Amino acid sequence: MKQGVNALAGSHMAIRQSSDLPKLPAPEPEKTIKHFLNFAQALQSGQELEETKSIVKDFYINDMPKLQNLLQKRADALPNWLTPWWLNIAYLAARTPLPVVTSPGVMFPKFEFNTPEGQLEYAAKISQAAIKFYLLAKNDKLKQDKAGKAPLDMSQYKFLFGTTRIPKLGGDEIKYGCDYKETLKHIVVIRNGHLFRVQILDANEQPLSISAITEQLEKVVSESQSPNPHPVGIVSSDGRDKWANVYTSLKKDNNNVQSLEAIEKALFVVCLDKASDPPVGYTEKDEQSRQALHGGGSKVNSSNRWFDKTIQFVIGTNGYTGMTYEHTPAEGPPVGALMDYICDQFDTNSFTTTGPSSESTVQRLNITTDEEVNKRIVKSAKSMDRIAEDLDIVAFSFKPYGKNFPKSCKISPDSYIQMAYQLTFYRIHSSRKFLTLERKSKHISFSFSVPPTYETATLRKFTEGRTENIRSPSTHAAAFVKKMESKPRTPVSQIYDSLISATTAHKDYTLDCMNAAGMDRHLLAWKLIATENNLPTPEIFGSKIYQQLNHFQVSTSQVPTRHFIQMCFGPSALDCYGICYNPQETELHFMISTFKSYGSTSSKKFAKELQKTLVDMKSVINKAIKQQESAKL
Repeated sequence: MKQGVNALAGSHMAIRQSSDLPKLPAPEPEKTIKHFLNFAQALQSGQELEETKSIVKDFYINDMPKLQNLLQKRADALPNWLTPWWLNIAYLAARTPLPVVTSPGVMFPKFEFNTPEGQLEYAAKISQAAIKFYLLAKNDKLKQDKAGKAPLDMSQYKFLFGTTRIPKLGGDEIKYGCDYKETLKHIVVIRNGHLFRVQILDANEQPLSISAITEQLEKVVSESQSPNPHPVGIVSSDGRDKWANVYTSLKKDNNNVQSLEAIEKALFVVCLDKASDPPVGYTEKDEQSRQALHGGGSKVNSSNRWFDKTIQFVIGTNGYTGMTYEHTPAEGPPVGALMDYICDQFDTNSFTTTGPSSESTVQRLNITTDEEVNKRIVKSAKSMDRIAEDLDIVAFSFKPYGKNFPKSCKISPDSYIQMAYQLTFYRIHSSRKFLTLERKSKHISFSFSVPPTYETATLRKFTEGRTENIRSPSTHAAAFVKKMESKPRTPVSQIYDSLISATTAHKDYTLDCMNAAGMDRHLLAWKLIATENNLPTPEIFGSKIYQQLNHFQVSTSQVPTRHFIQMCFGPSALDCYGICYNPQETELHFMISTFKSYGSTSSKKFAKELQKTLVDMKSVINKAIKQQESAKL
């Protein structure tokens, strides 16, 4: 295995020097070890913690020096020591299905249409706006992203368009649209499982008018009235090796090769969906998230997808639209920026409405399937149906206040919200009722108090930067939760002080993560370096605490946008929660997902408890501040 990861990186991806930003440095070992012990202490105590300290000490003395030296050599040699590894470990080498597991859904605000003509109009407008954004990205005309005053790597914007994840046995390949020598001028439109090549740019590489795009969409509609009996795109929702086998089989036919190449080179996909209703007890917003995330199952719109494409715009029939995006080439913020830009175009009505017709005719992309492929289509459809049925996702908007409240108290809104997650989880899962349920389950949770929590942090301050994990809980977070829930109740002044300590520690660690001093990617590097160099796997990576720390019962990501745009994704495992959130000035918006089959997690239960937690946290702060003011009089 010595060359395994490097070989995979070299053959399945393209990495380029993309900016004048600094290279990602190798983190300091002492700081990583200190972080590790702090996070371990939040979950362990007594003899368990002493055993962990012994394992860490042994690792630091006997294993770390050699591993760190090898990592430093890699950091010196590559533009970014982490990203080639990360793309493969997190994405390309994974054999799990893309929808729910890795591909998020993103939702536009509701638009005002509910007719077939309106569906095509808005599909055309979203497409034209997206193409304008594509041209800005392609020609380096986007406004520079910054974190404070620090510029961020902009390469992910160019990776969004024309990019496809190609299924390969053992490890996928990523083909970036910006790497094609030819000029890409088309999109793919899917309706009723039928695929069509549609021109979107003219000969001068300018966006076609709304009338020209709509004319082509009308042609698509006229040729796709009945469902495709063999919608091969549904197999792209299945395990990657299953899809790779089908993909290889399809490419034995020369006509299929041409159709698949047209899909691979499409700037993006537009899915003209059929109507869908929310399940009983759920809202239209909940249903919009289901459509954006997985399509609602094969009998709804999951067969109207091609999950390998980075961008798929999902156009409903009732004003609800969104995007399914394949996560490999880009993180959420560039996608959020694209969505914001499209909303801006609608706000200002900045569309070119009339112009000449398309220079090329709409082309149906026929894909011939044999009996074996057809059997796989049926099996993949059933698999997608099970996943769609099992995933429970709820859109929750907290309206009593937004991020302006914690800001007014000089508390980081993100840190404040993360502490709310810790307290909410504790309130649900530390009760005797839920402990009994979880212990009877086949899938035993590691933590019955504060949960190991994943939060995405950007490393885009560095060339080719992707992400680090802002990990919770720290010892400060655990102390806050215990004081908040103490019986008899701890005085509010002490709870407030504990909350300030917890949010400050979280904010400090956030800055560490963004400045390449986080823990998780460093630990991953040491583990991979050992494997690549045929060194014994250090005991720390097989330890109970390492397994416990990496079972993320709460996976979270903040994707802030100017418009009311929400993102959603599935939990990392059966007993976990997936939470994407968008804190706005006067409201806090959450998308919460769980799996129904686990039994003791519930998206609705978490939303209800989170509402109470956020109210209670504000109450504590207000009471504590009032006491402080009274004491001054």
